Amino acid sequence: MSSQLKLQQPIINGSLRVTNFFNGRLVTGADLTREQNARREAVSRLGQAAGEGIAYGLEVEKDAAAAGEPIVNVSSGLAVNRCGQALYLSQNASVNLLERFGAVERASKTFSDCKPLQVGTYTAGYGLYLLVLSPVETSEGSAPTSGLNNAFAACNTDVILETVQFRLLAIDPFLTNERLPGRGLLRNYIAYRCFGTAESSNFFENPLGFPLNPYGLIDEMREKLLSDSDVPLAIVYWTSSGLEFVEKWAVRRRLTKRNNDEAWTQLTSDRRMSESEAMMQQFADQIENLQIEETDLRAIEADDYFRFLPPAGLLPIASYGAEDGFDLDEFFGSKGSEEIALLEGSRLRALLNESLTHEPVDMDTDEKIQLYFMRENLEAVEQGQNAQLALIFARHSLPYYGAARFGRAEWNTSRFAALIK
Repeated sequence: MSSQLKLQQPIINGSLRVTNFFNGRLVTGADLTREQNARREAVSRLGQAAGEGIAYGLEVEKDAAAAGEPIVNVSSGLAVNRCGQALYLSQNASVNLLERFGAVERASKTFSDCKPLQVGTYTAGYGLYLLVLSPVETSEGSAPTSGLNNAFAACNTDVILETVQFRLLAIDPFLTNERLPGRGLLRNYIAYRCFGTAESSNFFENPLGFPLNPYGLIDEMREKLLSDSDVPLAIVYWTSSGLEFVEKWAVRRRLTKRNNDEAWTQLTSDRRMSESEAMMQQFADQIENLQIEETDLRAIEADDYFRFLPPAGLLPIASYGAEDGFDLDEFFGSKGSEEIALLEGSRLRALLNESLTHEPVDMDTDEKIQLYFMRENLEAVEQGQNAQLALIFARHSLPYYGAARFGRAEWNTSRFAALIK
């Protein structure tokens, strides 16, 4: 038991130790190192308060000109790791996932309380990988010294560069006991393994007997392969045909605050909210990729590519002669609501925000999905204003957001949505 404190008594443990400079003091390297460490620790505490994740940039995309080679392009940006360390990539980078620089990663020594990078044996080959951004230190130049033989001085490094590196971590060992779906569903399946959807279902069945922290694929990799110093950027799937997909939203998160109560992480934390936002982005990103890679969008059914859908989202629909879009009846099939409601544009943000507190749509169940057209968008399309028709879908657990309109819906005691074909 700790000793009892008195009011206004300074608490020494955990304090920042800053060198007191004054005229006449003999300044040593140890004094200046103490000053640097105090600065770093102060920045680290601010970083941990802001939360871990990506502040901006660091978007990962396949290199379209790579011709089958495992190469990705990463935009410049800023991230914060779990230790509170800011990781900054100053310029866009093209990263070859097959080639490795040097023999051993040199982890940053800036934060000694962070667990070291889990290096292990480097392997490269076909499979699923997690691309991460990690801190690293290197040196530059030599500084003049006094009282040492410069030719043999081991401490005369001029500058220590605190910078970043990309690392590739194998995911396959964490999936050995699972029956993975085929190529079409694999991307979505891996994303929702990271979101911890299976753990949520288990909790709802046994809320007092199932822990919610940790959960998800990334937590499984922590302590074993993934360090607190790493910031996950994307999951890549590499086959003999090249990179099949780059799935960033499975692991990419905005700056996310640490939960005060670890026992409620998956219910009330900022982490769960950022994961729900990522679910929506994951769907939108995969739909955009399908529009680029597939030639017949109208033949695609949701469960061809999606084991789960976000609790709400937008889907481009082919209509009025427009070819760029999915077929409404084909995509959702019998899961879509028979009647499509009209949604006021001013209510879309409210629907999407509320959906962040709901669970994703399980495509293996019989649950219905509520479908909406946005009134302003539908009218623009019908008037030939060259607008893409957007379908809004929402999980059945969300409140109904349809609005009754003359000419678009029937004013009666039960219906706010007219059947629109």
